[in-house]
Amino acid sequence: MARTGKPFAAAALAVGIAFMTTPAASAGGYSKRCPAESVCRVEGHDFPGGTLSIDADAIGGPNTRVRIRYKGDHAQRCVAEFWVNDPPRSWVCHNTHPGHYRVIVDAPERHDALVVGARW
Repeated sequence: MARTGKPFAAAALAVGIAFMTTPAASAGGYSKRCPAESVCRVEGHDFPGGTLSIDADAIGGPNTRVRIRYKGDHAQRCVAEFWVNDPPRSWVCHNTHPGHYRVIVDAPERHDALVVGARW
């Protein structure tokens, strides 16, 4: 008869957690909600380089264009635009340099909030 119980369950859980956390160990990112501001900015210094995913959403207000841009230590990259009434949007920037980064969302008119995030 096979043994079941707490030691078996604890070992299975530990193995499952080890496999689940390994890929996430290199993942990182930041997000920010900016209420009723015309510019929302997320900055960081620990970006390892490579592929950067950018997420943005503008909530409420007139349906105007919103501009999102990524700036690293080595110039501006990944400029995109979307409408305030669009659903949340995501973009991917490839071959980005490691180090300091800034993700900036500019909304030209009043709105309820801007949400911006950078992840890798």
